[in-house]
Amino acid sequence: MSSQGSPSVALSTTTVSSVAVQAGDSKIVIAVIKCGKWVQLQLAESQPNLLEIGSSQDETKKLLHDHELLLAKLKALEDRVWELLQEADKTAEENKDQSQVYDAMAETLGEAWAALVSMLERRMELLRLTSDFFENALEFAIKIDQAEDFLQNTHEFESAESLKSLLQLHEHHTKELLERSLALLNKSQQLTDFIEKFKCEGPNVNPELIQGAHSSCLKIDSLLELLQDRRRQLDKYLKQQWQELSQVLQICQWDKQENQVTCWFQKTIRDLQEQSLGSSLSDNEDLIRKHEELIIKAKEWNSAVEKLKSEALRILLSKDYVEKEHLQLSHQKLSQLQEEFGQLMVERNTWLKKANEFFNSANKAFDVLGRVEAYLKLLKSEGLSLAVLAARHEELYRKIKDCTADALQKGQTLISQVDSCSSQVSGIHEMMGCIKRRVDHLTEQCSAHKEYALKKQQLTASVEGYLRKVEMSIQKISPVLSNAMDVGSTRSESEKILNKYLELDIQAKETSHELEAAAKTMMEKNEFVSDEMVSLSSKARWLAEELNLFGQSIDYRSQVLQTYVAFLKSSEEVEMQFQSLKEFYETEIPQKEQDDAKAKHCSDSTEKQWQLFLKKSFVTQDLGLEFLNLINMVRMSLNGSHLLQGYSSKSK
Repeated sequence: MSSQGSPSVALSTTTVSSVAVQAGDSKIVIAVIKCGKWVQLQLAESQPNLLEIGSSQDETKKLLHDHELLLAKLKALEDRVWELLQEADKTAEENKDQSQVYDAMAETLGEAWAALVSMLERRMELLRLTSDFFENALEFAIKIDQAEDFLQNTHEFESAESLKSLLQLHEHHTKELLERSLALLNKSQQLTDFIEKFKCEGPNVNPELIQGAHSSCLKIDSLLELLQDRRRQLDKYLKQQWQELSQVLQICQWDKQENQVTCWFQKTIRDLQEQSLGSSLSDNEDLIRKHEELIIKAKEWNSAVEKLKSEALRILLSKDYVEKEHLQLSHQKLSQLQEEFGQLMVERNTWLKKANEFFNSANKAFDVLGRVEAYLKLLKSEGLSLAVLAARHEELYRKIKDCTADALQKGQTLISQVDSCSSQVSGIHEMMGCIKRRVDHLTEQCSAHKEYALKKQQLTASVEGYLRKVEMSIQKISPVLSNAMDVGSTRSESEKILNKYLELDIQAKETSHELEAAAKTMMEKNEFVSDEMVSLSSKARWLAEELNLFGQSIDYRSQVLQTYVAFLKSSEEVEMQFQSLKEFYETEIPQKEQDDAKAKHCSDSTEKQWQLFLKKSFVTQDLGLEFLNLINMVRMSLNGSHLLQGYSSKSK
């Protein structure tokens, strides 16, 4: 220490005495140094170095424990220091001329002691800070070990919630690692700053202290770097696993949302496929209102589907995700469901509208049917004729069919478009059944026109039957009358031909009776006037004319043949009488020897036979003339040349 009196002169420094204090492995040596008239305390030796902090918490605690004992022992020497100060005071009183020097020495000695104690207390504070640092480092290391164990353990999860809990544990470990790391960094910074400040404070700065500070800082940095390397490596793995689990959670959440959306779409699709189109107009309108609400709700679900599809595409296009096949299949399934749902929504909307049109038509039909039923009741009370009632019933029948045709056609079209066996059209089936039953009930009451038509049909059939018989009879007679009349070559042939014409005459008369029956039927049923009956009446008149002509022809031919047969018969009788008279003259007249009476009788008999012969001859002649007259009449009226053909050839 330099003297204040002569700064240019170098003074020698002498160690007056030294004090060694030891506690455990810690030891300090305090030297009392005299330089000229000055006396000072100096820390001559310190084991370990004042800035030695140890390599672990146990070492630091050992150093702290030893240092606390050392400091306690040192403070026990404080009385001796005060004794030295008192001696300095006495010396100052004895040497009043140097009292200022002794006062300065006493003051310097007191300050040196206080500085020494303060420095040792600072070391104790350093060791406590170091102990805290190692404690934080230990906690940090334990946390790193826990996080490593967490990473190495196999974690199973059954649901998204358990996966969320696992991710929360990840975040918890990451957060605690960060907090421990930050706490350790702060503590290391605080400790390093303390060491740097410690080595630069006080009069005891020396190379050993600087080296101790460097060694301690190096230990701090090494431990800190080791732990931070572990933390960074662990953080990398934690982040990687967290990312993988986040991807799994994201896919799980996507699957969960996709499952919710799929369940809703599948249930709604089943409802759309099974829900009825309504059983009445009000029911159908209520279903249309619900369908409109479903359209609004479907927009929200479609929006959710689009978000899911967008998220799925993002995941599929990302390189970070590994298992994409399941997601791709789910994405395709979702798209198919959405497309199927959209088609069903459009179809149901169309079918509901068509069902609404059907029920509107059905209601209109029921209104008309109600009016028809009321009118039918009114007609029953009026007592109309069958023809008038039939006309009214036919009009009502057409009205019934016309008013229900549109509803039935729309209902049948809708059933064929949807599915005839589907429960959706059960209400349509039921309503169509009601319409058909109502129509059947009313058409049964509108039966007058059918009854009228049936009777008219029966009448027409009856008249046609009569006329058909007449036509067939005429067809049989016509070929006979169309041929030239042959009177025969003998009386037997002529009689045979005559009998044939007589049979034709009977047949013609019977046919005439059939024609009269047809005319009578048409006359009695004149209320069934129709175009067909007019046609049949015209046909009957034509057949009557034909039959009349045939009757005349048959009569003429029969009369001619009857006259001709009578002529032939009479001619044969005349011939027989002629032969008989001839024989009489040849046998009876030559016998002259007969008496007068017998001769007279013979003469009278001859005269009588002659008269009979003459009479018969005249009759035969009259018959012949009558036959010729008839032939002439037939020629004039019925083309008698044909009638005479056989006779003329015979005459020749």
